[in-house]
Amino acid sequence: MSNPYEDPIGKLTGIGPAREKAFKSLGVHTIKDLLGILPRAYQLREKRPISELKPGMNGLVVGTIMRLQTVGPPKSQRLEIMFKDGSGYLKLVFFQLRPVSYLMNLPPQTQITVMGLVTSFNAMLQMAHPKVALGDKSADFHGVWPIYTELKNLGPADLSKGIESALSHIHKSAPQEPFPTEILQQLNLLPLLESYEAIHRPDDVITDLDKHPAFRRMAFEELYQLQLRLQKHRKTQQQSQAPVAPRIPADALFKKILPFTPTQAQVRVINEIIGDLNKPYPMLRLLQGDVGAGKTAVAASVACHLSEAGYQTALMAPTEILAEQHYQLFVKLFGSQLVGRLQGSLGTKERRDVLARLQSGEIKIILGTHALISDDVEFHKLGLCIIDEQHRFGVNQRTELRNKGKRGLEVPHVLAMTATPIPRSLALTAYGDFALSVLDELPPGRTPISTHILQGDPTLNVMMLAEKCLRNQDQAYIIYPLVEESEKIDLLDAQQAFAQLEARFGSLTVGLIHGRMPAAEKDATMQRFSSGQAQILVSTTVIEVGVDVPNATCMIIVHPERFGLSQLHQLRGRVGRGSKKSACYLLTDQLFPSEETYRRLSIMEKSQNGFEIAAEDLKIRGPGDFLGTRQSGLPIFHHCDLVKHADLIEPARELANSSLF
Repeated sequence: MSNPYEDPIGKLTGIGPAREKAFKSLGVHTIKDLLGILPRAYQLREKRPISELKPGMNGLVVGTIMRLQTVGPPKSQRLEIMFKDGSGYLKLVFFQLRPVSYLMNLPPQTQITVMGLVTSFNAMLQMAHPKVALGDKSADFHGVWPIYTELKNLGPADLSKGIESALSHIHKSAPQEPFPTEILQQLNLLPLLESYEAIHRPDDVITDLDKHPAFRRMAFEELYQLQLRLQKHRKTQQQSQAPVAPRIPADALFKKILPFTPTQAQVRVINEIIGDLNKPYPMLRLLQGDVGAGKTAVAASVACHLSEAGYQTALMAPTEILAEQHYQLFVKLFGSQLVGRLQGSLGTKERRDVLARLQSGEIKIILGTHALISDDVEFHKLGLCIIDEQHRFGVNQRTELRNKGKRGLEVPHVLAMTATPIPRSLALTAYGDFALSVLDELPPGRTPISTHILQGDPTLNVMMLAEKCLRNQDQAYIIYPLVEESEKIDLLDAQQAFAQLEARFGSLTVGLIHGRMPAAEKDATMQRFSSGQAQILVSTTVIEVGVDVPNATCMIIVHPERFGLSQLHQLRGRVGRGSKKSACYLLTDQLFPSEETYRRLSIMEKSQNGFEIAAEDLKIRGPGDFLGTRQSGLPIFHHCDLVKHADLIEPARELANSSLF
């Protein structure tokens, strides 16, 4: 049975070739596309006398023309009409003459109906470019009217006629409602046809569009279609083959390699992953956990398990600093014979040796940056790809690494990891084809980090805090949002601050790293700080993830209002990794912060729960900025707001799953 919503718009009465072409240029090809152009607001249009009109109102008035004249120089003439209705006077102004040329020859005393936004100019009420109809047409305009965003090459009348024709066409076909009645009732959604009727032919003004059952239905429709695509992709992936590793208890696996007792969250997550690895199709799993929750320990355990099953593991990290840190840890756990590293900074001879050992299968676990996806990298038997801080990589980079391990029909498992806690609603949307695992428990012994907002001159506060840190023989990070001075943004930058601190405390005490430095220079500076030779590290957000210096107890963030909440939480998590009491200072030069800035920074003072902070960050910044627009992987939504419609995401996923399986 055909779906009338998928009928081409050319089938509609009143849409000829020219109008059809105009609609198609906007991406409107089907009746569903046309009905999916939703109003941005609604107006209640009631006939009123001029005496009741006030600036800001939408007026509907019937009256007569007093006089009509063109004003201004020839190239920028405007038409002005003085208009009255017995209760008062109103000026009508038209800055473009061609669309209203038919009005210019109307004689005085002609009755017209006008409708538009009322403003005030020189103490007189006026309307600019109102709608005009000859005679008393107030009955035609009266009622609730949808207001649509202006469309290129299509006037409001063209759109209204098209939508009316589409609704009539659908009513003739009487299509069945695709979603179960109990789902609609449970989620407060209208059936599809009723939704279109309520949206395009409203009986009352709709004020809160996001909460209205018809608009919620449009959001649910989008989410359902997205989840359907994601679950189809997941099902397609499950048709591939993958390495099968035996199922063993997580506790037993941890005891083999880790010198500490795992948290219950780590045990639960390891069991979930081992269960996936025991299946004959590839794992796609996202592991998220708060700062310091033990994701690296989970990754090491899984790599060990795959190694014993005869397969290699590749762990790709976004920075050389983080890749090197992982390498040092894995060498401690497994020895240098089984572990290798592949980074852009490796010398030619060392790189050639690593590539040969990797191809032969001698190296069981390889750690590196995007250098892992270079053309000359060949694996012996790649069974698992671990993508650390996966949002830092593009989809193509993740796919390239996975393709390195293809052997016939067999493809590697994928474990993506992120230290940015992502609210479940957003994770189900951006990573809906992944299974989700959450480390929501911190290992014992982690000391709470006190957070303080300091207002005033950041330079003075930085110096004061740096001196305090040196007196206590502690180490401190000082984080700036800029690398070098900007003419557009008057902010103290990292290089300038480094010069001031170096002059005050000496070059051996202070180090500087930022993303534009050569990798070898960054590594050398980081090594000085990690070993304790340098006590103060001035940096941009390059140290946001992964860097682990237990003696660092002070995190100083300058101009914190320029960072997202989740980013501030990540930076704060670089301290408090040892037994010493640690603190985070948020230095703003705003003596009277805006309400939004104060609200954001106060959240950091009150909470150390990454998931709570992430939920607030999502509300404030929106999904695209939260994940990073370039790498977010988010679809473009026309009707859905992932914050306001979060309650619809999981039901849409469940319905999509039941439709496929």
